[in-house]
Amino acid sequence: MTPAPVRYRILGPLEIRGPDGAFHMVGQAKCRALLAALLVNAGRTVPAGELLEQLWPGGAPKSAPKLVQQYVHRLRRVLPAPPPERCPAVRGGSRLLTSPPGYRLAVDPGELDADRFTALARVAREALAEGRTGQAAEGLRRALDMWRGPLLADVPDLPAITAELVRLEEARLSATEAWVWAEVHQGHAHDVVPELEILVAAHPLRETFRHQLMIALCLTGRRADALGAARQLRHVLAEELGIRPGADVLAMEQAIIRDSLTDLPALVSKAIGSPPAARGV
Repeated sequence: MTPAPVRYRILGPLEIRGPDGAFHMVGQAKCRALLAALLVNAGRTVPAGELLEQLWPGGAPKSAPKLVQQYVHRLRRVLPAPPPERCPAVRGGSRLLTSPPGYRLAVDPGELDADRFTALARVAREALAEGRTGQAAEGLRRALDMWRGPLLADVPDLPAITAELVRLEEARLSATEAWVWAEVHQGHAHDVVPELEILVAAHPLRETFRHQLMIALCLTGRRADALGAARQLRHVLAEELGIRPGADVLAMEQAIIRDSLTDLPALVSKAIGSPPAARGV
């Protein structure tokens, strides 16, 4: 019988759950930071010197190498043991391997929530591009529901985490955009307007959310509000960046002004990138 996987969760506060579902607590801040640095580099040997720079970005004390060894020892006691058939030939059969010139955390496929999120979102986006919008919306919602808060919310800021935060946050926003398109394409424009208004307020310079809000408002009969959203974006971009909105927003704005929204389904399909056979709102 295949053992249940360990679950490493970084899409929010750091959590580890063993195959039995039990929560494994990593209490000390530096230990959590070390585990986080290893998780964002899952499967890769992280040199000890790099770990010192991550844990003490302002300069490591002389005792730092010894402290890292102590943190590794504590983590080995906390981390769930691997199944007997795959225990590495290291002290205690730990998942945390000494791998010169540093350390490597053995993480199997599907054990890290960030990897599962990426895989789910990729499959769902493929479904969206092929016009299977119901399947896409469901898959993207499952992927987005894996986020429990900011990435590694309870871990001190580390350079490695910052870089991963930028990458994964962009992936989350991109998946959110795709989910909105899938919902709009299914006729659920009214349902997504409140969430889009929140997203626009949180990301005022992100044009896609504003474009989506304009379309959803038009589909729900709120053309004046849609035009107001376009003008607000124009103002924000001019004030903050000194640029004009992109072609999609400008085309939508002109369609509203001319009251020529018969091409709205085509605009939505073009934005989604769905094939002609699947087009229609």
